[in-house]
Order: sequence, then C-alpha cells, then structure tokens
Amino acid sequence: MKCQKRIAVAAERSSAYGRSFIRGVAEVAEQHPEWNLALIDPQHVASMADCGFDGWICRVADGRSAKALVQCKSPVVDCLCAVAEPKFATVKTDAEAIGRLAANHLLKRHFTNFAFCGYRRVAFSDSRRNAFASYLEGLGVRPAIYRPPLRRQNRFGRDFLLGDSVKSPPDMEDLAKWIARLPKPVGVFCCDDLRASHLATACRNLGLAVPADVAILGVDNDPIYCMFSTPRLSSVDPDATTIGRAAAETLSKMMEDKDSSSHPPAVVVPPKGVMARESTNTYPNAPRWFTDAVSFIHENATKGISASDVFHHVGFSRTFVERTFRENISSSVQRMIAEARIEKAKELLVSTSLPVKDIATMSGFSSLEYLSRAFAATTGLSPSAWRERNVRNA
Repeated sequence: MKCQKRIAVAAERSSAYGRSFIRGVAEVAEQHPEWNLALIDPQHVASMADCGFDGWICRVADGRSAKALVQCKSPVVDCLCAVAEPKFATVKTDAEAIGRLAANHLLKRHFTNFAFCGYRRVAFSDSRRNAFASYLEGLGVRPAIYRPPLRRQNRFGRDFLLGDSVKSPPDMEDLAKWIARLPKPVGVFCCDDLRASHLATACRNLGLAVPADVAILGVDNDPIYCMFSTPRLSSVDPDATTIGRAAAETLSKMMEDKDSSSHPPAVVVPPKGVMARESTNTYPNAPRWFTDAVSFIHENATKGISASDVFHHVGFSRTFVERTFRENISSSVQRMIAEARIEKAKELLVSTSLPVKDIATMSGFSSLEYLSRAFAATTGLSPSAWRERNVRNA
C-alpha cells in the first residue's frame, strides 16, 4: 500500500472556472487512493503553507503566498501564473493560441480598430496581451493597450485576480477615460471575464453601446460574468477542467521524481475556442440591418426559421441580402442558420444527457437524420461520437 499523501488544492469555489478546475484535479485524484485532498481558500495559502502538505496545486495570486510556498519546500504546481516563480511547476492555457483566437474572432467581424484591456505586471494578463498584440502587429495592425496606472494597480488584490470580487475596480475612472478616447467602433480583447465585465460597466456608464460602439471579448467563459451581463459576453474557453487534470498529473510526476524540482515542468493546455455571444455580435463595416439580421438568426435559428424569414425580417430582397452576406462574411443566410443550429446542438450534447433525437428538435432540425447529416458534414463525427469525445475531455 502506498504511503498516504496530503495534497492541498488552493482554488476558488465561487467561480465556474474554479469549480471546473477542481473537478479536473478530483478526476486524477480518483486514480490515487493514497491522496488525501484538502481544499484551501486561496486567501489562506500563506498562512497554511507550513502545515506539512506533501504537494500543492494552486492558483497563486500574490507574492506573499508565493514566498510562503517556496519556503515550505513541497512541490508546487501553479495554475494562475500571476506571480513568476521559477521554483514552481506551471500549468496554463496557451497564451499564443488565446491571442490568435481573440484576434481572429474580431478580424472576422471586419474591425479596423483593436484594443486590449488587462492588468499591469500580472503574468497571465501580460502574456495574453503580448500574444494578441503580436498577432495583430504581424498583420500590420497596432492595437491600443490599457494598463492601469501604478497607483491603482497596487490596489488590486487577490480577490480581483481570482475573480471573486463584485466590487467596482480601483481603476474604473481611468478605464472609462481610456475607452472614451478610443476611435469607434473598436473591438476590445480583455484578459479575463472579470475585466470584460469591468469594461462593459464602464461603457454602460458612458452611454457607449455594446457591441455597436465597443465589442468586448473576455477569457474564462464564466457564466457568472458572461450570462449575467447585458449584453451577454463573448469569451474564450480556456478548458479549466483539463488544466486541473494536467495540474494533478504534473504534481503526481513531481512527487514520484524528486529530481524534477530542480527543473519544474511547464505544461501548456490549448483553449477550447471562442464562445460567441451578443457582446461581439456586430459587423462595423456592414449596414446596421446586417447586424440585426445576424442577431435575428442567432435568436431564432432553433425555432425552425428559414432564409425567407430573415429576408422578411429585414425587409430586403433575397438577392440583396444574400449579396451583402457574401460580401461581409463570405457565407449565405441559410448556412449561418445551419451553423447556429449546429452550435446549439453542440452545447446541448455537452451540457445535457438528453437523447440525440430530442436535441435535434431543440436545435431547430426537422429530424434526427437531418441533424446527423449536417453534424457529420461540419465535424466529421456523428452527434453521439462528438458527445462521447467532448464529454470525456470536458
């Protein structure tokens, strides 16, 4: 029988990201009966670092916690990467991939003005900013960058960095002045959903329309921020469960191989993709009715609408509407309707255990056969096979 190990997991339970991360850790822990998990409040890491844990899986948000963990001499896997500490193993999402996804999401909507909104001297924010900016600069575009004034940045605590605070940020006034100065319309990539919610509030206070004036894209796909914002926020899904799973697997290897502490591993997890919602549902170079047509499709695709319903809704001829769609998104009205239905089917396949036949109806398909053909054409898999693969990796 293996020697019992006490493993500290310091992650917030109040956010969807934190709970998904914890779930990933727990899945690996099931394979290690010798592990005794202890869920620690991230705010108590510094005070509990000397409690004799055999390993730590953390989202380290401040220098005090990092220093205490270094002194405890147990292997540490950091999954927030807000504090650069070379003695910690790291598991994080691929910042380069996140930056590319964000840039391409806004580029596809034909924005010509771009910006990034994050924190100052916070590692995960800096890496996402650099990736986003570098990708756009490679295309000859220079985004505007927001950095909180140092006098404000020092007032950001772990609550803000871990997404637990509902308070107005200490730099709200500076943030509002910055967004007010930018040329409009502008597509803004925020380092996380919390920052995206701050920006949405600043826009609302200024009377700026989201997304018509300011399109906002965050990271984390946290329903607390994304779904309870008006409008709902688009977000890059970083795949928190896989990050938690990778963190636990990394710690397991470190505890087995004592030499790994001298060269802590750095694991990078690719994001799942962009979850598009109303906050980026705009096409600034297209006529206003075009954005209205796109919104109508996304709101009604599951209700069995046809292309004719879209033409009637906007009040223009089929030829004119189809030509405008091709010019702006290189697609047809019917294809966008089908894509919206496929996305709804994907959401239901992963988030529910409903029979595929029921999901076909709820997604707007006239039959299971029609869903299966459309799904295979898009993904190369049947709905059931796609569900099995993605639920297993969720």
